[in-house]
Amino acid sequence: MLKPISMPSFTQPAQGYKVYQKFRGVDFLTDETQIDDSRSPWAVNLISDAGGYPEKRLGWRTLYQLQDKARINGIWSFVIDGEKQMIVHSGDRLLKLRQEGSSSTSWGDGSAITVVVLKTGLNDDKSTGFYFNGDLWILTGKEYLHYDGNTAAYVEDEAYIPTTTIGAKPTGGGTSYESVNLLSKRRKNTFIPDGSATQFTVDTRKIDEGSTVKVWNNGSEITSGVSFNPQTGVVTVSPAPPKPAASGTATLTIQFDKTTQNAADKIKKCKIFTTFGINNSTRVFLSGNPDNPATEWYSGLKDATYFPDNQSIEVGTSDFKIVGYAKYQGELLVLKEDNRQEITIWNHTAETSENGTSIFPLKEGLNGIGAVGSYAIQTLLDDPLFLSPRGVFAPVTSYTYPNIQRSLKCRSERINPYLTKEKNLENAVSAVWQGYYILAINNHAYVADSNQDKSDGGYEWYYWDNIPARCMSTEDDILYFGTDDGRICRFNNDMVDIYGDRIMTAYSDDGQPIQWEWRSKLDSFGYPTRYKTLHKRGNGIQLKAFTRSSCEIWLRTEKDYGVKIDTPTADIFNFLDIDFNRFTFSGLDVQEILFKKKIKKFLFIQIQLKGKELNEGFGIYSAALHYNIGGYAKRKRL
Repeated sequence: MLKPISMPSFTQPAQGYKVYQKFRGVDFLTDETQIDDSRSPWAVNLISDAGGYPEKRLGWRTLYQLQDKARINGIWSFVIDGEKQMIVHSGDRLLKLRQEGSSSTSWGDGSAITVVVLKTGLNDDKSTGFYFNGDLWILTGKEYLHYDGNTAAYVEDEAYIPTTTIGAKPTGGGTSYESVNLLSKRRKNTFIPDGSATQFTVDTRKIDEGSTVKVWNNGSEITSGVSFNPQTGVVTVSPAPPKPAASGTATLTIQFDKTTQNAADKIKKCKIFTTFGINNSTRVFLSGNPDNPATEWYSGLKDATYFPDNQSIEVGTSDFKIVGYAKYQGELLVLKEDNRQEITIWNHTAETSENGTSIFPLKEGLNGIGAVGSYAIQTLLDDPLFLSPRGVFAPVTSYTYPNIQRSLKCRSERINPYLTKEKNLENAVSAVWQGYYILAINNHAYVADSNQDKSDGGYEWYYWDNIPARCMSTEDDILYFGTDDGRICRFNNDMVDIYGDRIMTAYSDDGQPIQWEWRSKLDSFGYPTRYKTLHKRGNGIQLKAFTRSSCEIWLRTEKDYGVKIDTPTADIFNFLDIDFNRFTFSGLDVQEILFKKKIKKFLFIQIQLKGKELNEGFGIYSAALHYNIGGYAKRKRL
């Protein structure tokens, strides 16, 4: 009897074609086999382009290196009469940097820079500064400085002198008027002369010994015949000032000094600031004094030199310090340090009291997440961001009629495994630039992209290294940073040709190559337990062309850490920048790079793109893999 013959199957194995595209940011939270196809489990020194696709970040360059290499504590730009200056707090000095022939748009173009020393002997620590009434105000933690475009002054030397009492008789009394200025020992009293009295008693009943007393009658200063007794506060004016023509008019003004111990230090030791007011920003709020960690002080109306001694607010308990301020939906948020004992976010509103004065009621806000790092608080579009030990958070409000629900939302879930492990998070610095929130710490930068839609995990984030920022500052479209070794640097977004296209030297960090990398998902193509075979045909990447661009293509499976298979270029012709060693006639903005590599019997595969060439760009639009699906994997013996 004939035996049946089994015929082999000639059917084609199942084939697959996987395309990765519509890329977004990184995802350090999810396992690299489980992340969304559009995100990268590891990407460094990339950023989104105008369409959201990853491209190599811009580099930066040193604009000026201080000779003594004293660390940069703060940078601010200042424009006066069309000239842009850089005001720099370096070490214990405040400097003014001027560029020869500079305009408000050309600072940092390579022209000679002169340095003027404005102040010395300052606190050598990170400082903060704000613009108010057209001038720059700087807080070092020990000094409060005012810069008007020409000179820098200690604010206590030019602080507003309040008139504390008005309409007093020669023997004293009168009506209390303005509050004492914490920043000034000087005060004024006004008196109603009786025509015979030569002695006038000021409201403090004492005057600082060795100080100067000034007297005016009807606005004219009396320069002779003035003396005072510091122990009794009696000022003698001889001859006696005449009685005013209008009865009851205070025509005599006496200015004197009466120091309140450590009063000015309450303001001078602050390093945290904001501006706030009734439908405007007409007052300065200060906090961050280590001696009064939960106290804030606010200024007089439109006057950053006047901090009345009765305008302070204690926010919660003194056990937990104020870290910073944020503004949200017309309210001023006071952010306290992370703790599990009291409210961490408090809310100020601005109102007018019954007697017409401005008041700023404080109410409890949210608890559970507190801030760390005063220099990491920014508003990205309308989103107030702050750094906490658990990542970057923002307050949010949801409306479900008739209720309003306030809560905190984590904006950094996908980068938290790296961010929250950074050392000394309180030293992080930040800036908002071109729609990005840039958070720099320990030579790294974490970048949130507001140009792409937020999701439940927060913003799309990117990760950079070699960003040695000790402080950061922005002005218009420019991002500056200062370093620990006395360099003032800026990012290279201004390095363009006559057509506005980026030149390749923009892609270097101070003349050194920017090393970058991008990886796809470690992909099983939906068949984690079946072997796959990569075809030689149908595999490739679609790259964004630059004047010069190249990359290394690596393929990794579960069997190895990656094998390099090609080093293609993606250059485009640019007659303004021709390299005959890499000459091309290509004018395409997009270039297809195909690669032939057959890989048998793998379970997972990953595309890795890397680069470290100087003055080259890079960008990726898509990647594709063509494969067969084979049999089931066998269990390996241990």
